Order: sequence, then structure tokens, then C-alpha cells
Amino acid sequence: MRQFDCPQCSAPVPFETPGAVFAVCGHCQSMVVRRDTELEAIGKMADLPPDHTPLQIGARGVCGSRRFRLLGRLRVGWDDGFWNEWYADFGDGKNGWVAESQGFFLISEAAPGPPNLLAKSETLGSGKRLEIEGTDYAVTDVKKARVVAGEGELPFVARPYDEWVSIDLTGPGRKFASIERQNGEVRLHLGESAQPEDIAWEGLRPVPGWKGEPVPVEKNRTEAIPCPECGGVITTRATGVTLSLVCGHCGTLVNMTAAGDRAVVAQKIKASQKLERPMLPLGKRGTLRGIEWEVIGALSRKDAYSQWNEFLLYNPWHGFLWLTEWAGHWNLVRRVLESPPSFGDATHFQGKVYKLFARESAKVTQVAGEFYWRVRVGEKAVIADYIAPPHMLSSETYEELNETTWSAGEYISANEVASAFGVKLIETPTGVFANQPNPWTTRWPTLKKYALYAVVVLLGIQLLSLGGSNRQVVLDQSFNFQQPAPGTTAAPLVTPSFELRGKQSPARVKAYAEVNNAWLGLDADLVNETTGQTYPAPVTVQYYHGYDDGPWKEGKQDAATDLPAVPPGRYHLALTPEADPSIKSLPFQIRIERGGVFWSNFFLCLLGIAIWPIWAFFRHHAFEAKRWSQSDYSPYPSSTSDE
Repeated sequence: MRQFDCPQCSAPVPFETPGAVFAVCGHCQSMVVRRDTELEAIGKMADLPPDHTPLQIGARGVCGSRRFRLLGRLRVGWDDGFWNEWYADFGDGKNGWVAESQGFFLISEAAPGPPNLLAKSETLGSGKRLEIEGTDYAVTDVKKARVVAGEGELPFVARPYDEWVSIDLTGPGRKFASIERQNGEVRLHLGESAQPEDIAWEGLRPVPGWKGEPVPVEKNRTEAIPCPECGGVITTRATGVTLSLVCGHCGTLVNMTAAGDRAVVAQKIKASQKLERPMLPLGKRGTLRGIEWEVIGALSRKDAYSQWNEFLLYNPWHGFLWLTEWAGHWNLVRRVLESPPSFGDATHFQGKVYKLFARESAKVTQVAGEFYWRVRVGEKAVIADYIAPPHMLSSETYEELNETTWSAGEYISANEVASAFGVKLIETPTGVFANQPNPWTTRWPTLKKYALYAVVVLLGIQLLSLGGSNRQVVLDQSFNFQQPAPGTTAAPLVTPSFELRGKQSPARVKAYAEVNNAWLGLDADLVNETTGQTYPAPVTVQYYHGYDDGPWKEGKQDAATDLPAVPPGRYHLALTPEADPSIKSLPFQIRIERGGVFWSNFFLCLLGIAIWPIWAFFRHHAFEAKRWSQSDYSPYPSSTSDE
């Protein structure tokens, strides 16, 4: 590190990297340029506006395998916002930038641009694509940026109000690119985006009003902004990132200047356009998923079919989070910088396939609190929602701003929201929301496991039964049927006695007769000679055949009746035969077998096991049909359900 004396106040001005040629004196705000071994003062740098960023010069961070230390800051503004660019030392003689914007960090280094990058950049607009170093990037934002203020050391001379065109691009995963076009020159930076929790920080500064830190009153650093319309005091909760506020006294919507030190009237909204008494009160703090958040903004939007509410949450170390509510259904939503690829009516994001659910033009109808962009009543955006329940992926295209943003949401229960913020939510969920979890989907893994267990047990029982189920013939007897005289019945027939041994088991009564286009019926009873217990076992043998546009046949010349669970004992079979009138005399055979397994019982048990999974399948289908009944992209031909 080399240290120089400020030409204006003689205070030490450190230059820690060889690439730094410009710095701001921390004592007198002089802008100095390094000329080899001397410094030249070129004017005064504007004061940095107050903000709640926990970052400061000297802070260290680790993101994946990349380590860095912050050396200087550039406050960058544009017509609709501002952000911080931190100049960083990445080690091994490498330097780059850590941009802090809307709760994201963009970590990048200078890179050589592809051929004709300057000419290509002049044709880029939101949604256009550009290949850089073999990676396909999508343009998400094009704007004219300018220097607002700065501190520490920087790799170039940054005078207040210097302007350039800034083009942001995103690639697959978290790849990020930035193109800056200024005075006929073009600069390219490549890197990656990161959520606040992706970076392990050391040396951050305390943030007033958070983690028990007192809120100091400093000269020229107040967080209270006078309303330019009524003079009432507007207190900002996300100082340094807030761009739009609604005055709590007169309801005027005001915008912060690029310096962040005063407000100007943006829109005089009507009383009906001010969101009164939002479900989550402004200033309310709550803990969601282990992180404390403060509600700083609320708005309502509507499209051609419905209206919903959105609540902006803020934490200095974790950025911004959204809670959205429709008909009592809630989603936890966070912006993402990736631009997912589109495949017809679907898109891919982080290993999941999302299906297009809705695409509508929506507008802001009511506002309250503060926001990190210049919101206005009537602001329009084309919103496309893709779902992979319980997750949702949404794009918002602002044609007037030449900008497209993406956000990822996750369904969250109303009870969790109410518990987190200690409020009572009046509206209970109605209907099925786009990404609401299907309860039958979540139950299926458990249901499938127990159904599989039951099938395995049933198969085991059946196999064990088959092992000892050999049928034994206990009677094989021949009889002759004689057609009785008209008006009489055939004489009853009785088999010889036989023994059914062993334990209680099935018995089969089987009959065989050479019937031909005729039938033989046997009204049979198996009789226990000891107890008198009778087991009906009627058997009918019938066989027909012929020719009618081809040969056909029906029935067989044998038939059987199975009797389950017949106790052991001595039995005989009593028969009363009856036959087709065409039969005058017919020999037939009776066989009685002991043992065997009834497969019909097995299949009945299998059907019983399948009833619940089948029911779950139909309930799952009904739930999905009701979900997609609200979509213009439904895969279901009809969407009715009483779920």
C-alpha cells in the first residue's frame, strides 16, 4: 500500500492497488488523481447520501472460492434509481467490482470484449441476446447512469455527473455481464450474481435501528424527508435504497432524488389509490425462515381477472423480500437475476420444469409505504407466471423502462405469515391457487410406501398358501342321469361317504358330462354326517357350439364349485340332477378335491389395497383440474371439481 498526502488538507490518502488512479480524501472530500508519486486535486466530491448499507471500506467477503476486500465506493444514479459499486481487491493482483443493488450483489472483473462489441451494444435492448465467450446472455436492463458521489480509491477518474450507458445481461446459472458505453469507448465486466446469504462477510458496519443499534441524529444525515406537497415528515425505513414513498399525511407519492437527500412530487394520488390499513402494517417486523424482516411497502395490483396484494420486506443484511397475497393464499417471493430459457409454454430454472400458467397485463392500483423503484399508480407490466408447485417463477416486462425482471416464489401458509408478524389475518384461503401444493401429491409417497408393504405381505401369504395347497382327490364317482317322466323329478343321488382330513381348508366339487348343445344341472349339498351341517355346492355343466358368420362355442363340458374353509370330518354329497329336455340319458362324473388356494380372494384383497391409491389418484386429478381451471393454458379438457 502506498500513502500520499492530500494536496488540499495534507491528510493521508492511501492507494492500496497499482490500478487505482483516483481517490476521494476521507477528510476534506477532495477528488485527487495520482500522478506517479504525487497527487493532484481536481475538485470536491459530493457528499454520499445516507444509506443503511452495512458495507464499508475495509470489509472482507468470501463468495464460493472468491475472496475480496472493499477499497472504494461509487454511488451510481439513473433516472429511476441508484446503487452502490464497490471497488474490490480480489488478491493475486486482480481487482474488480462488487455491485450492491436492490438486495443483490454482482461480483465481476474487467474482461476483453468480443469483436465489434461497441457496435453490437448500440443495438441491444431488453430481451435481446448476446453471446460472450461462448455463453448466451440475455439483456435485462438498459439505462443511462451517472456518478452521484464516491469514497475511497477507484481505478478511474469519477467526477460527479459523469454519464455512460449501462447494459446489464444475465446468463445461465448466476452468470452476469455488464457493458458500459461512454464517449465512443466500451467496457465489459463478467462475473456472477449472489444473494446476500451467499457471501460470508467480515468487518461490516452496524446499521442504526437494527440489532439493538441506536438511531443517531447526525448533521446532514437525517432519515426524515419533508414532503414537498404538505411539508409533513416522511421517515424512510430503507434509507439509501428507497426511491418512492407515499406521504402518510397527504397521500402524495414522491420520488427521492438521485442524491437521496430530498423528495419531489411524482404523483398526486386519490384517496382510493392509497392502500389503507394493509393486512401487514407498515413498520411491522417479523421473523420468517429465521430472518427478521420489516414491512416497508404495500401495493395492490389487478389484471383483467383478479386483484392481489404485495408487501415489500426489508433487512439491511439480506436485502428485499416480497410477500404476495391473493384470496387468502400467500407466497414468499424473491427477485432472481437469471433469465430462464423458454421452451414453448415452459421454462427451466434450478433443475425444475415450470409450466406457463398465466400471462396478463397488470397495473398498480393502490400504494402505501416505500419502494426501491419509482412505483406509480397505473404502472403497467406484462406478467407471466410459470408454476412447479409449490414453486412459482414470474417475469415482469416493463416496456416503458426497456426492462424485464424475474422472481421466484414459494407457497407459504397464511398461518406462518400470521405467526411471523403477530397479526390476525381475516381472509381465509378460498379456491386453489396457482402454485398451492396439491395435498394428494404430498400424501402419495407415504401412501405408496404402505400400499407396497401391503402388497408384499399379501404376496407372501399367497406364496405360503401355495406351498401347502396341493389338492387331493377324496372322491371320484360316476353316475347316470335318466330323464324322469313328465310331471316328476329325477331321483336324488347320494355319493358314498368320504373323509376330509387335516385342518379347515377349501373343498372343490367338480362335475364332468359330455353335453352337446345342452346342459346338465346338479343341485348338490355337501353334508357333514356328524353335525348335519350342509354346504350348498350347485354345479351346472353346459356346452354350446355352432356356426354363424364363423364357428363359435360357449361353455365347457366340465364345471366346478369351490367351498372355502370346510372343517375336517366325514361327509357325503347329495345330488338332485336336472338336464336339458333333449337329454334322455347321460352319464356324468363327480370329483371332490380337498385343499387348494382361492386366487379370487387374492385379487379381492389386491383390489382392496388399491382402492385408496386409486382414490388418491382421482382426488389429485380433481385438485389439478380445479387449479388449471383458472388458467388459459390448462392441459385439462374440462376443469370442474368439488375439492
